[in-house]
Parts: sequence; C-alpha cells; structure tokens
Amino acid sequence: MQEITQLHAIFDRTRGYINRFMGIIQPIIDAAQDEHTRLYYHHILEEEEQRMGRLQELVPYLENVSGKESLAQLSDRELSQLLSDVNLERFGLHNFREHLELSLYEFQDDETRTTLDGMREKTHADYLQVKEIMASLSGRFSDGSHPDLTDHDEGHDIHQVDHLKASATAAHGVASVIKHAAPAKTAAPGKKGLTVGSLKGH
Repeated sequence: MQEITQLHAIFDRTRGYINRFMGIIQPIIDAAQDEHTRLYYHHILEEEEQRMGRLQELVPYLENVSGKESLAQLSDRELSQLLSDVNLERFGLHNFREHLELSLYEFQDDETRTTLDGMREKTHADYLQVKEIMASLSGRFSDGSHPDLTDHDEGHDIHQVDHLKASATAAHGVASVIKHAAPAKTAAPGKKGLTVGSLKGH
C-alpha cells in the first residue's frame, strides 16, 4: 500500500499548489482590459477548478484506501476506477506543469517567478513518480483494460531549457503590467489516451 500512500501525498500537495496558482490567475481576470484576455485566463482558471473538484474527491478516497491492508480488498470495479482516476490525474499533473512553465513567460515579479518555478519543478517530479506508480500498479493488476500510459512528455525535457532565465528575456504580456503570473493555454495532446470525453463520469 506504499504506492497509495505516495499517491495521496502527491495529490494532496498538488491540491495546495493549484489553490495558490488559481489565486495568481484570478487578479489577471479581474484586471483584464479586453474580453479576449479575460476569456483566455478564465478558461485556464476553469481547467484548474475542474481538476481541483476531482482532487477534492480523490484525495480523501486515497487516504481511505491507504488504510486497508491491501488493494485486494477492493472490488474489481473499485480497482479499475481507482486506476482510471489516478491516470487522469497523472495527465492533470502534466497539464498543470505546463501551465506553470508557460506562466513564467508572463510576469516579472522575481518572488512570484521563483515560487512558480519551484512548483513547476516539484510538479514535474510528481508527474514522473505517478507515471512509475501507475506502470507498477497496472502491471500487477492488469486485466487487459488498464488505462493507457502514453507518455505525454515524449520529446520534452524540462531540463533542456532554464525556463526561469529564458522567460526573463521574453516579451511580457498583460500579466507583467500588473505584476502577476498568467499561465498560457496548453495544446491538446496529439496522442491517444485520456481525452476531454473521458472526463464524463468523473
């Protein structure tokens, strides 16, 4: 059950990170001078709010499951749902990491930049750990219908570029004017795996 305890800690931490991140986004929306800017950042805020809603259910559930003697105490349906939910949040970590990474291009406040870069690094490490845990759990409990573990980070290494330095020389948007971070929208993954349609029922 060590993996479940680790998953609980990861998703509880990212729940706190999302809360802080949403607090940075909201002032951008409130101060938007045009409808495009307001809608752009409101869309990002909604993505994170939806994920927060899922985590508010998943984190307590993981805590409850971690109190069991083994995953064998879960029914096949419960185990399948657990693997599906965790895999969805694995992709959520990837998406959130990119929101944090792209936000570094939008503001100049050193303190906020350092805070978000720290969250970005830890979120990336959490994403990789969840990926390993999912591979282990899926291998042990495979019934031919376990979640697809497509690597959404293929060809993307966050250590190839120092985004904190690179973004410091990039052009800044509206966020830099009001001294707040403003993440940019991430592109939809081009590979198979969990999609917006798979969010139904979660």
